[in-house]
Amino acid sequence: MILVLPVFRHSFAMVLRACTCLGWLVLILVAAQSGHAQVVTVSVVPEADAFLRSAQPTNNFGGAGAIGVSGSAATNAGDQQNGLYDSLIRFPLANIRASFDTVFGPHDWLVLGATLTLIEMGSPPNAIFNKGVGGFEIRLVSSNSWVEGIGTPGSPTTDGITWDNMPLLLNPAADVTLGIFTNSGTDATLSFPLPLKPELVSKIVSGIPVTFYLTAASPQIGFTALSRSFLPTNNAPILGIVAAPNPHPGIDALQVSNGTSVISFATVSNWNYSLQSASEIKGPWTNVSVFPAMPTNSHVAYAKPASGAQRFYRLFLAR
Repeated sequence: MILVLPVFRHSFAMVLRACTCLGWLVLILVAAQSGHAQVVTVSVVPEADAFLRSAQPTNNFGGAGAIGVSGSAATNAGDQQNGLYDSLIRFPLANIRASFDTVFGPHDWLVLGATLTLIEMGSPPNAIFNKGVGGFEIRLVSSNSWVEGIGTPGSPTTDGITWDNMPLLLNPAADVTLGIFTNSGTDATLSFPLPLKPELVSKIVSGIPVTFYLTAASPQIGFTALSRSFLPTNNAPILGIVAAPNPHPGIDALQVSNGTSVISFATVSNWNYSLQSASEIKGPWTNVSVFPAMPTNSHVAYAKPASGAQRFYRLFLAR
């Protein structure tokens, strides 16, 4: 029988379970993400962003020219503490999905990477913003139900997301951390590669908007970055997604004859293949043979002595 199980990791793997002593085999195809192939990058700017300030918990700042992340020890240029800051950024992904569908065919592509790019202001001109180098968390928020609002530091409003609203938006059971990152403390363009967690990849391939929550991971951080409201708009945050065509990996067959096992599979150009084996499906897995990327499509028939015992084999595609 054949069972297809989609998972989201940084590889493609085809797992083959074979009992050579009994002359039968079961193929289990496990699809996941990665590889090195013809790639396309599509970028998108936010449809909404806002910073949230603990010192003004009921005010909205969705129309500000900057977003900020600040810990309890950060200060502004005048060495004054302004309290805690968090920020939200929401990116629409419907056009990204449509772009990849146009290039590669409907749903026939794989996500290889995601990068959040922000332009930092090392010394913000407005005294409401803090400065300082430190760590901050980027978290993927499961809910997109928040309103940007039009408030600014000089004219805050109550028409959008505020500090006091955040407990209702965050869901520890469903939100996913994407890691801890560090700002530069200077005027610089910073790119933060995001791990391809299953929840993030699922939203990308489905064209569902993603909300990133930025919050302090160290007390000294005072990270201020330009928002989508800053003019000119080409300084806005950017989410870049890298994708490649689906190589459709598959183990064609395992044949046992005269004490020799032959595992056959097709290869697609520009992908690196590793044939791995294990005594149990949970591993540990070890390389049986490695097949470097080739400039053209090909076919492999790999022969090895039959072990006489049940083994699991998988075809692993790595970047």
